[in-house]
Amino acid sequence: MFCVALGKQSDIKMDLYEAAHEFGEVGAGLTMWYRTWQIMEKLGLHKDLEALADGKGAAEVVLHFRKSDQPEGLYFHHMKPEGGMWAFHRASFQKTIINHLPPSCTSHLSKRLVSYDDSASGPIKLHFTDGTTAECDVLIGADGIKSAVRGIMSLNLANKGNLAKGEATRPNPVWSGTVAYRGLIPKERLGAKVPGHRMLTQDVGMTLYCGKNKHLIVYPVNNGALINIAAYCSDFSKAGTQYSQDSKDWVADVPMEELLQKYEGWEPEVTALLECLDKPTKWAVNMVLPPSTFVLGRVAIIGDSAHAMTPHLGAGAGQAIEDAYVLAALLASPACTPASLPHVLQIYDTVRRPRAIDVWRRSRANGMIYEFAGAGSKHVGVRNDGVSGETLAKMAEELEENYDWAWKTLAETDREEALLILSMLRAKL
Repeated sequence: MFCVALGKQSDIKMDLYEAAHEFGEVGAGLTMWYRTWQIMEKLGLHKDLEALADGKGAAEVVLHFRKSDQPEGLYFHHMKPEGGMWAFHRASFQKTIINHLPPSCTSHLSKRLVSYDDSASGPIKLHFTDGTTAECDVLIGADGIKSAVRGIMSLNLANKGNLAKGEATRPNPVWSGTVAYRGLIPKERLGAKVPGHRMLTQDVGMTLYCGKNKHLIVYPVNNGALINIAAYCSDFSKAGTQYSQDSKDWVADVPMEELLQKYEGWEPEVTALLECLDKPTKWAVNMVLPPSTFVLGRVAIIGDSAHAMTPHLGAGAGQAIEDAYVLAALLASPACTPASLPHVLQIYDTVRRPRAIDVWRRSRANGMIYEFAGAGSKHVGVRNDGVSGETLAKMAEELEENYDWAWKTLAETDREEALLILSMLRAKL
């Protein structure tokens, strides 16, 4: 996404290094709120993305919240996002972005970074697992939650004595205490099983089925042809630990019996959804603890590399896009010169890090609210069988507060702020 954003504004030469032997995306659904969609319009991507939804505009969805860990569920809140919501299959979205890579960007596949050297003068030198090297003037790490760039940056910060207390243990992702059972359901399959299921109605939007230490989020993707489902189970006492040292264990196929047992006693429509999954997979929901900086010298990290978060706001992809949008604007500015690159990257950090970390915290809080375990909130310790109407109302109020930034604020404001700081810096240099 960064290469697309920068290519729309300049002809700066870019090299994109991808560890895999081909471009591909793992995962199911991706949601986009109004704040992020405005960036898609600014970059001219919106028409192609609209085509993924057969030319239709953003769905005027309603987020429905149900208490479902009982034989007869009940609604406790409805939320209508301003500007609607876009929902895409991740692979389809990625293909669209790749189609917009500019001529100034050269892609290199099967290139996994091992280390880099950022000297005080001269180019940054990159070292790859295949023994090859490359050079660049600025390095942008968009290499995901297991980011090699973040790890090297953290080590360099430690060597310089610039890490905050306790941060030396933060280069690696940690477990949130939650696992997600994920999959896609063909609409026809659910219709054959339960013809009247609420997820088959056109105005259903997104439904969150909530319960003690568990919740599901369900919504249609690809113009309603598929239903995306993510069923979460949590042990919040294990947040911050390691799920497994081997990242290959983070995703695993599981038997249907395991999933159904987790939601035993929940309302029948939840059971029906789970029974429609062919081959459920279990994903460890990992995250990156907020670092003290996103930059060091002429190196910056963006997206999951910088702030991988829980998915409970549907904002992880949006935050990565905002990082790319703001950083690209700074680097494309005439005020950005080779000599000023470290200062320019610091502006990116000044503007984007507080925003991204705020969303990181909101997302984490939402996941706990969904599961009646909101840390630091008014409903800590609520028992599964003792959730009062007053408590549910307070939960709804907190959810509104955590969500509404996504359609009541603008990413363009952050971009303008960053460019203003850059212009002030230029006047001083």
